[in-house]
This record gives sequence, C-alpha cells and structure tokens, in this order.
Amino acid sequence: MMSPAEARSIVEALAIGVDPLSGELLSQHAVLRQPEVVRALFLASRALESALSREEEREGGEAAPAALVPPIIVARRRPRALAA
Repeated sequence: MMSPAEARSIVEALAIGVDPLSGELLSQHAVLRQPEVVRALFLASRALESALSREEEREGGEAAPAALVPPIIVARRRPRALAA
C-alpha cells in the first residue's frame, strides 16, 4: 500500500512536469501539463500534505515542514533538462 508521503511525491512530480518514475520531463503537449490539471495536482499535493500533518499530530510527533520532506521519485537518472 502506498503511503500519503509517497503519493504526495508522485503528485508533486507530475505537477512540475516530471515523470515520477523515469525523472524525464513530460511532453509540453501532455494533458498533465495543461494549466487546469497542474492546478488540480498542486491542490491534491497540498491536501496530502495536510493529511500528513494531521496524522503526525495524532501520533504526537511534529510534522516535517514541506520543504524538508524528501521526494520519493524513483528516477535512476536526472531529467534531460537538468543533465548537463
């Protein structure tokens, strides 16, 4: 079963236009690059982040700040746009 943290990392990768499995940039023409879809993905990512925070509070721990939660992208290589 996938954890909310893993799901959030995948949704975030898609929202920024990156294939979460390969690390490759998505095609400019992919439906996932459409503005409405990108906004929905970021909204979903924030909802998952809120769920993670509530879960941490229930367990008595402190939620990690969003910037410190490591991405769980299963890329074996850097996206082409970043490889130089």
